[in-house]
Amino acid sequence: MSAEVTTCAETPPIDAAALVESWAESLELAVVWDRDGRILSCNNAFARKFGAREEWVGRPFGEKVHPDDSLDWRNGITRIDMRPWHVSREHRWQTVQGWRWIAWEETGLRNADGEVWAVRSIGRDVTKRRLGEEHFSKLAKAIDQSPTAVVLSTPQGQVQYVNPRYTEISGLTLEEIFEKEIEVLGRGFDDPGAYRDVLEQVRRGGSWSGEVCSWGRDEKELWEFVQITPIRNHADEVVQFLCLREDITQRKTLELQLRQAQKMESLGTLAGGIAHDFNNIIAIVKGYTEFCLGRTEDASLQRYLTEIHKASHRAVGLVRQILTFSRKAEVSTRPVDINALLNELGRLFSETFPRTIEFQFDLQKDLPSLMADPNQLQQVIMNLCVNARDAMGEGGRLRLSSKRVRGSQILDQQNIDPKRDYVCITIADNGHGMPPDVRARIFEPFFTTKMKKGGTGLGLSVVYGIVVNHQGALTVDSTPGKGTTFRAFFPIIETKKAGSSDAEGTSQPVPRGTEHLLIVEDEESLRELLSTAMTELGYTVETAEHGLAAAERLLNGGGRDLDAILLDLNLPGMNGIEVLRSVRRIRPSMPVIIISGNVGREQRDQLNQLGVGDVIVKPYSLADIGQRLRSVLERR
Repeated sequence: MSAEVTTCAETPPIDAAALVESWAESLELAVVWDRDGRILSCNNAFARKFGAREEWVGRPFGEKVHPDDSLDWRNGITRIDMRPWHVSREHRWQTVQGWRWIAWEETGLRNADGEVWAVRSIGRDVTKRRLGEEHFSKLAKAIDQSPTAVVLSTPQGQVQYVNPRYTEISGLTLEEIFEKEIEVLGRGFDDPGAYRDVLEQVRRGGSWSGEVCSWGRDEKELWEFVQITPIRNHADEVVQFLCLREDITQRKTLELQLRQAQKMESLGTLAGGIAHDFNNIIAIVKGYTEFCLGRTEDASLQRYLTEIHKASHRAVGLVRQILTFSRKAEVSTRPVDINALLNELGRLFSETFPRTIEFQFDLQKDLPSLMADPNQLQQVIMNLCVNARDAMGEGGRLRLSSKRVRGSQILDQQNIDPKRDYVCITIADNGHGMPPDVRARIFEPFFTTKMKKGGTGLGLSVVYGIVVNHQGALTVDSTPGKGTTFRAFFPIIETKKAGSSDAEGTSQPVPRGTEHLLIVEDEESLRELLSTAMTELGYTVETAEHGLAAAERLLNGGGRDLDAILLDLNLPGMNGIEVLRSVRRIRPSMPVIIISGNVGREQRDQLNQLGVGDVIVKPYSLADIGQRLRSVLERR
């Protein structure tokens, strides 16, 4: 019947209602409208969707089209005049149920002359399908643009779909995955048995999640958090696996840095405590050696004592390195021209390193001076260059470079302020490199791979302590067989141009004196050493073994008979700062010299507030104490 209507009659029908009569009880919408767009007839389904039939005869057919679709609707009418006189289109229409998507199949009805005189439209409500398509389209876009890698597979692990994010982080192309039948779900599982157990667990309807490590783009280590869940059909059977893989490499790197920093902090605290005890021991050895050297004329004995004295000096250097690593050594900062320092040390190394090592410099011009301890900065560069030399036994290239970087560019490092600028010092070699297990431990004190060459294992740990103590950051990249690159970042503090250091004073003979001294020292051997040395220089000496004894002595008579105090800071019962406060209350003008193994920044500030600037660091020289004491007494 409809085929007969679609084929145009040779003469125009007289009754338009007859054209939709066969569709009267159909569930599909049927309407006939003339070339002016006015409805000639419609069926019951149309009336149920849009209103009573009688109301619609003579009204414009397109008046219920959504305003956003009206232009497209009008453009479609012109196509009915062209072969095959048939148009299919979908638009939103205002119905009694609200806005609905209606799909129309429209046929032009022609007269004997071939002119279209009316149009018959058969419509279907396709709202559900359109919403489903829109929902599917949104879901497909969300998965395709998801920041999380999405994988669909069979229960046997065969890949059916991966989104672009997965190919981006894995470095695999779709062609590789499907042509080589790569089991994507198994990437990161070192144990095949564990992977099979995971598949079996999900096949039984369970879920699995965990962290795995594999190799991503450019062969870089890739850490992922993986979740695998089952997808069921209408019969509640597991037919697919959904695998979500989130790249957590940056988080794992930060976790590793945090654990390393915590470990180094603990080791630093331990090393600082050990160094303090060593300082006392070395001070005893060094002091009594100096004492004996001045009291014997036996050439052999003097030679032996000299060797002991040299060994004590080496021990002093070792303890200072430990204190530097533990960040308990006082930092004396001043402006430093980093490029000048790199050039100077580079020339030194080029003369002393093997000729098979080629030096390359890449120094950014006009870098501002750094506020840093020049000796410690020099120690950083020297240690890193010596390590590079040792890694290139048969020769190679050693590159020293400097450049200015924004803190926001290196936020993946700890202690970095994004609002500050940093100078990056790079020491790179093309030596044998380091495997990951060695690289993970290089900053630990006493860890070394050069035991047979006399390595102490303190070089890089001291470098780490210096950089962190300067509020900077230290990174290392190393690949076995390709070399190692160290980068040290130091914050820039705009300063005046770096100047030369003050000239050091010349050594003077130990002066004598007759004043009355109080020596406050808890280490018995050191107390006895100082007492004996000062007594032989002519001073009258009293001693106190702890802070409470010193305070009691000061209270007894107000300390008016005392001329100066040699005071240790680390005392039992009552520490040196508290003793000093008691001195200032009782004798405000009393000269005090601090003798301590370590004076931190906070303690230094407290000493300045209490008017004490004379500090001698253990292990000391007896001559230095004698000269400093005389200077203080004469200033009084």
